[in-house]
Amino acid sequence: MSFILLFLLACSLLASARATCNVCNTVNNLTCYSLTQTQACDASNLPTGSPFSCPTGYVCVSGANGVICVPEASAESSQADCQDCNKCDTSNTFACTGTSSFALCLGTDTVQDSVGTCADGYVCNINDTQICGLPTNGIMPTCSYAEDATSSSSSSGTTTTTTASPPSTSSPDAYCAAVQSEGRFAVGNDAYTTCRQYILCTLVSGSWQGQTYTCPGSLYFNSTSSQCVVAMPSTCSTSVSSTTSTTAAPTPSNPDAYCAAMKSEGYYPVGTDPSTTCQQYVYCFLLNSVWQGQMYTCPGSLYYNSASRICASALPATCSATVASLTLNGVALE
Repeated sequence: MSFILLFLLACSLLASARATCNVCNTVNNLTCYSLTQTQACDASNLPTGSPFSCPTGYVCVSGANGVICVPEASAESSQADCQDCNKCDTSNTFACTGTSSFALCLGTDTVQDSVGTCADGYVCNINDTQICGLPTNGIMPTCSYAEDATSSSSSSGTTTTTTASPPSTSSPDAYCAAVQSEGRFAVGNDAYTTCRQYILCTLVSGSWQGQTYTCPGSLYFNSTSSQCVVAMPSTCSTSVSSTTSTTAAPTPSNPDAYCAAMKSEGYYPVGTDPSTTCQQYVYCFLLNSVWQGQMYTCPGSLYYNSASRICASALPATCSATVASLTLNGVALE
């Protein structure tokens, strides 16, 4: 009996010593930033600075010996942290990509080119039926990444970076490589076009990647709150350009433009509103080398399920008040 108790105690200590992504281990003051990356912690026991990659074929493990990189083929690798980051849930509906962000899987086991954000205060959990949950209710983030503060470069003293010319936003990848910080960044100050756009920068396997998104409807991107808002930010100007594009904006309300952005034949969701767009879907197809789309509405009180790709009675997880925004291939769902 005493042996069993000791075994259980040892297991519990191991479990408590292990950490999830972005939780500092006090043994060596490090944390696992991703499945294959580590990150240093500051004096306040908070992750800081740029992540470091483990050697090829190694994974990050946080345990009683601190945060270390172990061979992927070793027995210790089963204790690796961040294993569920960018991993589709059992229904192949979504995958958590950050503390409060997720991506659609569209019925596959592969993360699609999409970005979803949880409502304020909510975190993404791969086992949550509504994708995002409240930490106060015991829901912890499945994939918590450290977010570099945009002001960190100026906190270490006087620098000249604040007066340098801003990097071009024409190439999202190049822009993010220049910014060297994860987050959302405003594209421009044209009230008719660029004020509605933002670039999402992420660090993937040590490489900076960027994607340009457009706020839904008539919303503007606010660089202070990093959200799409109704009120036009003071940085936007209506006199920047007197012309507007004649090309139809790629929105679900315009199926042809939507499918031109998808560039793939199939069925796609329209939005996240349970009373309207959650019941709709768009079928994209290529006709005479031109992408075309047709919008359909599920019959009766059925909803379109992006994972099963059928109309179903259950409200999809993407149609929850816990979801703040959702884009697919750069197109904001309504």
